[in-house]
Order: sequence, then C-alpha cells, then structure tokens
Amino acid sequence: MEIRNLITFVRIAEVQSFSKTAEQLGYSQSAVTMQIKQLEG
Repeated sequence: MEIRNLITFVRIAEVQSFSKTAEQLGYSQSAVTMQIKQLEG
C-alpha cells in the first residue's frame, strides 16, 4: 500500500469530489481513480 493512495483517499473524503481532489493534488482524474482502485484491491 502506498502512502500517496491514502493521502488521495483522505482528500476525496474531505472534499467529496474526485475532480477537485485531482486538481488540488496535481493529478489527472484518471490517476485519482486508479489510486482508489489500488486501495480496493
């Protein structure tokens, strides 16, 4: 498990938006989605 995935997860929980999370963290929305899928697996 990577710490950046957990950071992304926490940010999504805070802002309730994948797109806003991606913008804030400097990732693409697809990268954010991929990070969450990695946490699920």
